[in-house]
Amino acid sequence: MQQGLAILSGVAAGVLALAGPFAGPAAADIEGSYDHPEIERVAGSDIVYFSRTEFDRLTVPTGAHDGDGFESAETLEGEVLKLSYTFDNPDISTLQIKRNYLDALQARGFEILYADSHDALGSGAGRSFYNASDLFSRGARDCCRLATRSSNRDLRYIAARSADGSVLAGIAAFNERRVPGPAVEIAVVTAADMGTEMDHRPLTAGEMETGLIEEGRIAVQDILFEFDSARILPESSDALATVAELMTDAAGMALLVVGHTDNSGSHDYNLSLSMARAQAVVDYLTGQHGVAGDRLQAAGAGMMAPIATNRTDEGRALNRRVELVEMAR
Repeated sequence: MQQGLAILSGVAAGVLALAGPFAGPAAADIEGSYDHPEIERVAGSDIVYFSRTEFDRLTVPTGAHDGDGFESAETLEGEVLKLSYTFDNPDISTLQIKRNYLDALQARGFEILYADSHDALGSGAGRSFYNASDLFSRGARDCCRLATRSSNRDLRYIAARSADGSVLAGIAAFNERRVPGPAVEIAVVTAADMGTEMDHRPLTAGEMETGLIEEGRIAVQDILFEFDSARILPESSDALATVAELMTDAAGMALLVVGHTDNSGSHDYNLSLSMARAQAVVDYLTGQHGVAGDRLQAAGAGMMAPIATNRTDEGRALNRRVELVEMAR
């Protein structure tokens, strides 16, 4: 269901305020598109780009870009929507747009994690912030691109999170390069558990050993972690016990424990996370099952060795895994 914001007339002209909660979609919206139910659009805007991913990870900057990276950021997994809007009235300012979103979000109980504009966001009147975030779709073919001249760009940004933490959004408003007036880009994730069922059964210690002998490595898909964390989930205990059984049965074997991620997020982030998860497995096996530490070594491959496409939920789920690789002793 669409919701909207309207321009007040008279003495309040130029100030935007909440309109009725059941405003319909704009006639010019692209087919199949819709607003996020918690983030109201500004009246007079049309959706020119829309994409939906059933399950993905979205990282939203919550601080300025200092040239090397963002001061802070928030990450959430779930359904991801990306939308771009342009306006019928080219005279609406990005400041009006930003104030509208701030008012509407706060009215819904959102926490404003970060809001800033222009050079305060990053160099080039915020260009470095916008480009480094890799957050937005850049819209349709003829929209949305930042204005070429810094003095005309007028980039403004908001990061916000719902009161219950289930919705995380980044919103950018700026003057567009190719069409008159401003554009808005929104990236928003709504938390959800991945509904993909892994099409496999748990491996036995014997199957692990056979795979290592024949292929040199084996993927263990049943070692699971908390979201955005190296904390091992309790349901991983059976798979880890099987790895410990393998180490007992094959007393001369040494293993490289390799963490892998999908391609959501930055290269450095995924490399660090995959290494931390691999080390957590090594620590679990040595601490809980008494496997000798010199028989295990942790390594992180991040997103560098996918076994399936990262373009689908199923593929990304397969790519998030722990592999065992035989090492010489």
